[in-house]
Amino acid sequence: MTAKLLSLALLTSGAIFAQYGGYRSADPYGRSYGRSSPYEMGQRRIDSIQQDLAQIGQRAAWDGWARRRFSDAIENLERFQQNASRGKFDRGRLDKAIDNLNRLLTAPELYPRDRQRIAYHRDQLQSFRARNG
Repeated sequence: MTAKLLSLALLTSGAIFAQYGGYRSADPYGRSYGRSSPYEMGQRRIDSIQQDLAQIGQRAAWDGWARRRFSDAIENLERFQQNASRGKFDRGRLDKAIDNLNRLLTAPELYPRDRQRIAYHRDQLQSFRARNG
């Protein structure tokens, strides 16, 4: 009698747990939702860097030289993402974007806060490059 009650309790709890979704993932490949692959996280990071550079560039584009550096950095990051979506980790594009940011950091006209943000983004890109994504 006790064994039957115990097995009934285990079957019931197992059915409730399976119905709740604890046993199997809704994703056919067994991935959990809410977690991103390193590729997706890298792409999101680069997207946010591009947006931030565009905002800084609009505010700090005091001459053609600065506008060119900002647009070149953003364009190199866009091309990097295009190549990455095809499966190629293009270090050359990352290097060019990092070089553009290094050049921008030498401009005396930058606001100190913008200089810090550019340096932070440069460091993020260097770290991203060193880890290959």
